[in-house]
Amino acid sequence: MANNSINLVDLDHNTLKDSLISYLRTQYQFKDYDFTGSNINVLLDILSHNTFKNAFFLNMVASEAFLDSAQMKNSILSHAKELNYTPRSKRSSMASVNVTFEANGYNQPYIIPKGSTFTSIVKNDLFIFSTDETITVSSANSLFSFNANIYEGSYFQDSYIYNDGIEFPKFKITNKEIDTTSLTVIVYEDNAEIGENYALSTTLLGLNEQSKVFFLQASQNGYYEVVFGDGILGKKPKNNSIITLDYRVSKGKITNGAKQFSINFDPTNPYEELESDVEVTTVSIAQNGDDEETIESVRFYAPRHFQVQERAVTYSDYEILLKTQFPEINTLSVYGGEDVNPPQFGKVFVAIDISNIDGLPDFKKNEYYNFLKTRSPLSIEPIFIEPDFLYYRLYSNVKYNLNTTTTSAETIKSLVTSVINNYNNIYLNDFNTTIRYSKLITDIDDAYSSIISNDTEIDVYKKIDVLLGQTNNYVINFDMPLKNDLPKKSTKHLISDEYTLRSSIFTYSGRRVILEDDGDGIVKITKFDKLYNTFTINAGTVNYDTGEIKLNNFLIDTFEGTSFKIYVKPRYKDISSTKKTILTLEPSELYITVEAVRD
Repeated sequence: MANNSINLVDLDHNTLKDSLISYLRTQYQFKDYDFTGSNINVLLDILSHNTFKNAFFLNMVASEAFLDSAQMKNSILSHAKELNYTPRSKRSSMASVNVTFEANGYNQPYIIPKGSTFTSIVKNDLFIFSTDETITVSSANSLFSFNANIYEGSYFQDSYIYNDGIEFPKFKITNKEIDTTSLTVIVYEDNAEIGENYALSTTLLGLNEQSKVFFLQASQNGYYEVVFGDGILGKKPKNNSIITLDYRVSKGKITNGAKQFSINFDPTNPYEELESDVEVTTVSIAQNGDDEETIESVRFYAPRHFQVQERAVTYSDYEILLKTQFPEINTLSVYGGEDVNPPQFGKVFVAIDISNIDGLPDFKKNEYYNFLKTRSPLSIEPIFIEPDFLYYRLYSNVKYNLNTTTTSAETIKSLVTSVINNYNNIYLNDFNTTIRYSKLITDIDDAYSSIISNDTEIDVYKKIDVLLGQTNNYVINFDMPLKNDLPKKSTKHLISDEYTLRSSIFTYSGRRVILEDDGDGIVKITKFDKLYNTFTINAGTVNYDTGEIKLNNFLIDTFEGTSFKIYVKPRYKDISSTKKTILTLEPSELYITVEAVRD
């Protein structure tokens, strides 16, 4: 007969024991048995403990069987391998230097071998940077110089002998700190002195028995392995061939920002023909270093990478391919040429924001282009553009009940600031995002229990690249309707009057002025004093419906602050950015006042 007293859900030790006792008491032999004061109590403890351990073990086994629930790193890497996904390794930061020295030049050209090292100190820690290629230096006189891209880390080498008696032999890279982008695989067959370079392949498409390729995959405990083809898809090395794996070992992102370098070698070596100290000038500081991919990142990107299948067809394909390959990309937006004005069919536009870099350097555009071109349809041309930034300025007057707290106004202000910054980081600071006004003011109210209300206003601005001292035409497009219900201003009006458009302070004809709209679509250069603003001359127009501002024959001598800004008031409370525009907040444009009231 079925017994309903056994608990099959709760795995608590004591509950399991009680369940066993309840079951035994239903049996005639143990009906009046004293379970707590007998030897059977020990046996029940053992049974409960064993049941708990078995349940925990089976739960872990079941969890590790799936990528979503796996916790052990080796399990996650194994699942990623099944999806043909190789987790990203550490990335060396790269700097550019110019090296100048004097030498007699008797034995030039001088050869600077790959792996020649430089030293830099970052936060009192010493790091090694290396050249990634051989450089040849020559000169018509005694002054020599060369430019080099140097990468953080030193080069290591692993060597193996290929044994074709093993089916698909794997060659382990013995240092898990490898930057896999630096990996060079060379195969020496028949005791040859010069080996054959094998290239990394991430696909089987286009391979034949002569394709000199290797495949890279994650191994256990954070290591990587190299695998060769089988002689049908990819060339199979001959038996007893020598395999060398040459690679750079990296410290990751902690070397970003290195800016002073000293040379560790004699560039005239082995001839020792130097006639002066070697001077190293930094062209660009170290950047784009990164740590290995996190477990959560692997969990997110592995199934999506499998979905992409190494081809860029949809917008999300472009995003996934670029984000998984280039960790320096902070955010990106992809849209078709049919969405631009005028339409440009057959093109895909990719707006990219790179961490710790202003703008999008040409060498990065070329790197991204070469990566995508082989993965996108032949008729589609990827175009890389710099993102447009739209900033918002926020004023908030926060009232809190003095009777319900002893917390200082300064602390409450700090809590509100933190909430706004978190909102910006979570919901904004990206392309095609929206400030949800009601959500934001609710978060401000919830920042502290004693806050009873807040009065918050938001306007937006753009930083304009102006040519100082030169007359020029400018078109600034906010891509949103602007406030259009303000009364038209007279030539002389109070400085406190509301406006739709106003600029930061600049100098025009030797006088400090601003730009301001007159409420009727005309932008004017405006003088100001402590009480009044006074329109002087027309500078351009503003379209309140589209948000487009045109400045005609506009001249600025100088401007105050780090950039020239134009502020506008949006027509609606919810503020959105476009596919090519990042909407974000600068801490310097966050103004919070905290007012105590007795409620």
